[in-house]
Amino acid sequence: MEKKNVITVREADGGIINMEIHDGLESTARLAREYANMGYPDRYIVFAEKLITPPGQGVHRREAESVRGVFFSCILRPSLFPSQASLLGALSATAFVQALDEHTTRHLGIGWVSDVYCQGEKIGGVTIEGKLDNFTSYEYIIVTFSARLDEESFPPRLGDMVRKVFESENTSISMIIARNVLAKFFKLYSTIKSSVRFMDVYTKRFILRGRRIKYLEDGKRKGCKVLGVDGKTGALILESHERGVFNVVSPTSVLIPKKIRLTKKETTKLA
Repeated sequence: MEKKNVITVREADGGIINMEIHDGLESTARLAREYANMGYPDRYIVFAEKLITPPGQGVHRREAESVRGVFFSCILRPSLFPSQASLLGALSATAFVQALDEHTTRHLGIGWVSDVYCQGEKIGGVTIEGKLDNFTSYEYIIVTFSARLDEESFPPRLGDMVRKVFESENTSISMIIARNVLAKFFKLYSTIKSSVRFMDVYTKRFILRGRRIKYLEDGKRKGCKVLGVDGKTGALILESHERGVFNVVSPTSVLIPKKIRLTKKETTKLA
């Protein structure tokens, strides 16, 4: 059996994480889901520096392709009601952007629910999946963070390079960023029942406000304007000529563009 490369880290909130490190995987979420069903513990992380697309999964693709960046999935075993977990996507995206912000001078923004944009282009985001053991509690939740990071937008910081040299031979810049994301995530995660602790930052970094997108109704695509996000429920607030102001709670009900034209003001990095 292949020996797993697992490191153990104590987070600022006192919790212990175990991070299983892979050079490349097809899907960190798939492996984390398998582990969760096998009973792996709370805060077990599956990390990969590269996502690999096998041959045949694309038009005329004969060889495997890989994308470098930050890719990891976290197994959570929370004592939360489903209603309390409704803002986990917004919380995770906030932590992701706050961490990435320390590694770039580019403009970062959050789409809905938890897409991450760099200079107006989607580079990744957060996905959430869970398994209920009954109608009121979760057996597990898997939070997956993924972003492709090129060196032009995310150049290695001097402090990261020094840490890479002195901490261990296996510490990559991607892993350093991932651990920064996790530190910020678990700090916010401890406040999940008090959304004001993170929703103010989320709404500040929300990049879709004022922009026109499409929503789906009766199988048709219809235009609308994004007014914002509900700070208590995380619902997307839209306005159209036909429906006036209305809320959307399902991401499959809207079409979010992968590229957004930034205004001159937005091209300046947010404080």
